[in-house]
Amino acid sequence: MSSLTKNLENDAIIEMVEIYINTILYKRKLFPEAVFRVRKAYNIPIYVSIYDALNKHIASTLQTARELKRAGKLHRLVLAILADGQPSETYTFQFDHQGFALENDDNMIHFEEEVRKSLLSLDARMKDLPTPDGERENVTFKMYLQCPESAHVQIAAHPRLSSFPFVKENISSQPLEESKVQLLPLVHTKHTGIDIFVEEHIASVLDK
Repeated sequence: MSSLTKNLENDAIIEMVEIYINTILYKRKLFPEAVFRVRKAYNIPIYVSIYDALNKHIASTLQTARELKRAGKLHRLVLAILADGQPSETYTFQFDHQGFALENDDNMIHFEEEVRKSLLSLDARMKDLPTPDGERENVTFKMYLQCPESAHVQIAAHPRLSSFPFVKENISSQPLEESKVQLLPLVHTKHTGIDIFVEEHIASVLDK
């Protein structure tokens, strides 16, 4: 795959993720409706933020995600909704790096159709999730990029991204009893190798 093709594919994928992030934040009412405006993407209406601080935060994360994706080091992007500082639900974008050629017209058409169908079904599927506990000011979100430890070398080569924080993840061998998969995967795009799924976090008995 040529460098130009890889850049085009990465841009298309990151744009898709950005639309999902905006859609999730809007649907889950983390911000007032007034900070979102209707736009059109994939031939359907979507909601995008016009709140400058929020847009800068999302753009900074996705800029780093783009570089990691281009290097084949981005495993997952996780959007976590927190209620009173505790995870309430997580939206996971899981990537593989098979080198799908989206410059092929047929592949791009299939990709856009898959994303369009997923976005159209997103609202109905999210209705099964309860409203996050707590007042709106106590409900926040965080975004995480899961990548190998060596990824910081890739980011260090980009001065604008070098301040992006990296932390070592503690992997537990125990099953996560405090969470469960609430929804089936929202989308599996055969032409880009992306799976998106949702987990609702349930407080354990010991936490009650």
